[in-house]
Amino acid sequence: MSEQAKADAVSAGSVYRRLLLPIYVPTLLSSVSLQALLVLLPLYVLERGAGAAFAALLIGLRGVGMLLFDLPAGVLLARLGDKPVLLAGLVAMTVSTALFALSDNPWLMSAAAIVSGMGFAAWMIGRQSYITDNCEIGERGRAIAAMAGTMRLGGFIGPAVGAVVAEAFGFVAAFIVLSASAAAAVLFVMSFSRNVPPETQPGNAHLANIKEIVTVNARVLSTGGAASLGLQLMRAGRILLIPLFGHFLGLNITAIGLIVSLAAMLDAAMFYPAGMIMDHYGRKWASVPCLVFFAASLALLPLTQGYYSLLAVSLLAGFANGLGTGSLLTLGSDLAPAKGRKEFLGIWRFIGDIGHAGGPLMIGALINLATLGAAAIATAGIGMVSAAVMYWLVDETLRRKR
Repeated sequence: MSEQAKADAVSAGSVYRRLLLPIYVPTLLSSVSLQALLVLLPLYVLERGAGAAFAALLIGLRGVGMLLFDLPAGVLLARLGDKPVLLAGLVAMTVSTALFALSDNPWLMSAAAIVSGMGFAAWMIGRQSYITDNCEIGERGRAIAAMAGTMRLGGFIGPAVGAVVAEAFGFVAAFIVLSASAAAAVLFVMSFSRNVPPETQPGNAHLANIKEIVTVNARVLSTGGAASLGLQLMRAGRILLIPLFGHFLGLNITAIGLIVSLAAMLDAAMFYPAGMIMDHYGRKWASVPCLVFFAASLALLPLTQGYYSLLAVSLLAGFANGLGTGSLLTLGSDLAPAKGRKEFLGIWRFIGDIGHAGGPLMIGALINLATLGAAAIATAGIGMVSAAVMYWLVDETLRRKR
């Protein structure tokens, strides 16, 4: 083994150890809750007699909640530090999941979806900020990829466990279990994360600070942000499209949950190679193939005929998403300026979450106006455009120390 390889192995071990309890374990617990919720919620809505369009609306409202809180989360990180924002995000996710167990009233469910999105925004940006503050650029790719890989492991465990509980005891029991998992994540962050001292800023000129950051970083936000938007749109689309295609193919909850879980297992298995690719070859070596394969998988969804064909397409989507594990988060951390870093991360997340929120809403509109297949093809087309933008217009950010 070369000296560089030995140094990389030691560095990786150190990164994983110091982030294990404050970030990785609570990420796993919260992801089990969230990923199961995103699969079960559309099926719960369909069981209650509502249409696919309302299921898409709920997922879209969750994205709206994320959009509403992305910029405030960045401001709060600068004002309060990482730990209070991390805790607030997890508490909001815990409470919103419990609300789904309390009532099937459309208005309460809509409010819970928005609160869930706001909590997830705070949790995501807080984690990205925590890792950026505690990791060097040459280890940041692996650190963020491991975090994203842990999320994907939760995506493997959550839908399978949630589907089994829902099948045996009903959706309400499943939502209660998922809320308890998110609550356990709160305890880990409270006990093991350290608070980075907040940045000092004069007055309350938050809008002026954000405007200055957008103006100074206009090029990277418009190019890298566009690619981030496209990937987030495909991710949100996959979360909704695969369960809906499974439902309309006549598959039961357990079969759909197993498909999602197997794809998530492959997705999660890619975090280590994805991190190594980013830290050794560059961020674009992971993100461009991710976008291309992801778009191809969505374009193939209308061709599925049953369980095995839907499983194959879902596995391709899982492989693609896994290849890009943490790539856009890492890119955003690399591009963030020293001054106003936390507000920049909020802006970066806001751009991506436009896709996360817009994806389900766009899909719901296309389902009403055209077909489910047309929605999948349109989402794939946007993904291919994002791949082109990433390849030709976004600069490589990896600059290893010599």
